[in-house]
Amino acid sequence: MAKGLEFEEVIIPQMTDKNFNSEIDRSMLYVANKAMHRLTLTYCGEKSKLFY
Repeated sequence: MAKGLEFEEVIIPQMTDKNFNSEIDRSMLYVANKAMHRLTLTYCGEKSKLFY
């Protein structure tokens, strides 16, 4: 339903390797990254390898 849409702000919570460890998770993260002005990623503890 969100295909082709962009959003003013996107928040992706708990960006850890435990939560984003499969190829499907990474694909969903790519789709979730449709922020025009502000993208907020949160994590607790160790930063995900996807940050690097």
